[in-house]
Amino acid sequence: MTISLINKTVVVTGGAKRVGRAIAVECARSGANVVVTYNASRDEAQQLVDELKIEYSMSPNQQFAAFGCELSDDAQVQRLVGEVVAQFGRVDALVNNAAIFRRTPFETMNERDFDDHINSNLKAPFLTCKHFGDVMLAQQSGAIVNIADIHGLKPLKNYIPYCASKAGLISLTESFAKALAPNVRVNCICPGTILPPSETQGNGEEYSDDVNQLVARIPLARLGSPHDIAQTVVFLVGGPQFISGVVLPVDGAEHLK
Repeated sequence: MTISLINKTVVVTGGAKRVGRAIAVECARSGANVVVTYNASRDEAQQLVDELKIEYSMSPNQQFAAFGCELSDDAQVQRLVGEVVAQFGRVDALVNNAAIFRRTPFETMNERDFDDHINSNLKAPFLTCKHFGDVMLAQQSGAIVNIADIHGLKPLKNYIPYCASKAGLISLTESFAKALAPNVRVNCICPGTILPPSETQGNGEEYSDDVNQLVARIPLARLGSPHDIAQTVVFLVGGPQFISGVVLPVDGAEHLK
């Protein structure tokens, strides 16, 4: 099934790198106007916007832009929303992808570890869902996709603040799906092992450098890719319009192990 996002404006937080970049590219390939947000990755975000204009534009009217924002700051998020609406006129979809992921063993974890993960992975999506949600309610249409993690469902012992933040994001998704209904749909993707080991930030007993060990815990017997997540985002944004409040693992059935 080919899904068209032509004439839709999609905001991808943390869209300059890794999975966020793949989501931005796939939305552009599907015809969407794409907004990527960044915090410290200004150069990468602008480079991506330039590439989208040259390589992935589907029509002369398709637009791309990058906006800097500290997403855990309410005033900055409100400014971001105003700037996006001023340039694009509307917001059809929000993808909350921006996050941090840091190994925090019990013996060394501290309050800052907790605050950092909660601010980036839970408070920021709360603020963007609220303020972009206001725009979508006024439009009487829209879709939000939150990127959580299967370890929000099945926690790891050496990543307690991270897992707690993603578990909170899953609950946030379900709450906003009720609060923004019936005109705005809110769903959640829980990726499994997507990026190769050299690109993960964990490197402890849960995240081995041995690809064979990683693959052994995945029933489909392979690693996923950012493209798997990107395709799922496009499906949830532009596909069947009766899907909301869903928490969808995209993990090769790893959550069943």
